[in-house]
Amino acid sequence: MTDDDVIGLRGKETSGPRWAAFRELNNKAAVLAGKGQAAEAIALLHQALELTYVEDVDAAGLDGRARALGNLAGLAEGQGDTDAALRLAEQALEACYAAEARAGDRYGTVAVRASVLVNRCQTLQLLGRLDEALADVNGALDIVGEGEEGDDAYLAVSANNTRTVLLIGLERLEEAEAAAQLTLRLAAARDPRLTGYPYSNLAAIAQALNDHEAAMGYLRLAEQVHTAAGDALAAALAVANQGRAAMRAGDAATGQRLLAAAEQAFSDGQQPLRAAELRYSRAHAAFQAGDTALAAELLGPAIEVLRQAGHAAMLTEALAVQGDILAAAGDYDKAEESYLAAWQVCEQSGARYHLARLDMRRSFAVADQAAAARTERRRTRLLRRAFDLSLTSALATDAIRHGFAPGRARERWAATVAIPAMAHALSLAAALRDGALVSELLEHMSATVSLHASAPVESGPVDEVPDFPTLEPAQGERLSFTASALVTGDSPDFPATRFALPPRLRVNPWRESQLEPWIRETERRYGFPIRSGEVIDTW
Repeated sequence: MTDDDVIGLRGKETSGPRWAAFRELNNKAAVLAGKGQAAEAIALLHQALELTYVEDVDAAGLDGRARALGNLAGLAEGQGDTDAALRLAEQALEACYAAEARAGDRYGTVAVRASVLVNRCQTLQLLGRLDEALADVNGALDIVGEGEEGDDAYLAVSANNTRTVLLIGLERLEEAEAAAQLTLRLAAARDPRLTGYPYSNLAAIAQALNDHEAAMGYLRLAEQVHTAAGDALAAALAVANQGRAAMRAGDAATGQRLLAAAEQAFSDGQQPLRAAELRYSRAHAAFQAGDTALAAELLGPAIEVLRQAGHAAMLTEALAVQGDILAAAGDYDKAEESYLAAWQVCEQSGARYHLARLDMRRSFAVADQAAAARTERRRTRLLRRAFDLSLTSALATDAIRHGFAPGRARERWAATVAIPAMAHALSLAAALRDGALVSELLEHMSATVSLHASAPVESGPVDEVPDFPTLEPAQGERLSFTASALVTGDSPDFPATRFALPPRLRVNPWRESQLEPWIRETERRYGFPIRSGEVIDTW
């Protein structure tokens, strides 16, 4: 691989003979990074960076400093050091601003700044800091738009690819497909080696629509493009997504084989965080296939890497699956510890809408424990505990449904999460012989929605939801470092009609509501409204 083979930012005017040694080190590092030799690349980048820390550094040197720091930030994230990634990205942005203050965009520093913003967005998303991540993506889009030539053209592909992944995460699939097709056209015109990324995103869209054959076709195209471009790690990601597609199509053996091959490629390429993500996927698949021993064996090392990296979304899911495994084995105390650890990660990252899903899993585990109780007193105590978790979770997941725009995503959430959650709560209420509460719950479930909402429900973004009660983050493909992003979350840039929350119900005017205290407790527990303040009579 030569310097010309590297996909990245070229700059405008040359930085001159003074910075020739820097350019050579930085470019060699980019080649090594592209080959997956992260440790060697990092060493060269530090050598290059050191050359810029001189008292008489000029604008060209500051531009070079920003480029080296941006590349180091991307490599740090790939190795799971998210603290370093954020610190280096901030330093890169400071260097950009300093270079621009002295020489404007003479050396192409504005494109470097956009690239760092896109890269930092990915890191912030891993940590669950979605508002900040969205701000970075929007900032990059404001800079590059669709691009015309040079660095802006390359970044336009990256930024529009980012927007595609965002829309996939929001399950706005028609818009996501349009964005993916735009990215594909831009990539084909600017650099065909980049077309693998939109192909992978088109695969994710096809997969969400249960078109597994089309998804696999797109993913094979992506693998071929990345392989031809010499990007082994991007090709490995395409293989990993083929594995996920095979699992969804019911071919567990092929899925596990492809996921294992991709995990090994990321390990060999010194990308432990990506390898850990795939190890989690393998563990989840093994658990769903009934191989709990293999699932537990794979999950432990994955959780350690995810925890060290602070990968909030994936760590939550891994800890939740670990809880499921322990509960299935009858180790309910340790299962509860694992669920609570996942709960804490969600709460700290602000993803409160996921807390209800975790509580539902906890409820199922406690209910199973109650079924095995040896005394009626213990059984009743455990049933009440399971019901406490189940009813609040069911009320919350039902309310989250109203935060979706009308359409497929809303119905999917209802069918796979909200309805099973409420069914479980009703079964527990019946087991506890609370007929009055069952009656009010049935009325609650039958209440219609208001047809207009002044603002979206404060329930937050919701990732793609496979069969209840487990969840894997939405799969979309991001570009490699210095031009990468993966975002989920609501954005005012993508408005949609949404329903308002239904009113509270007065089922019997001559009796205190049995459900209202539970509604208030649910709102307190999860921190968002689940019914409007309006009260209407049902009789």
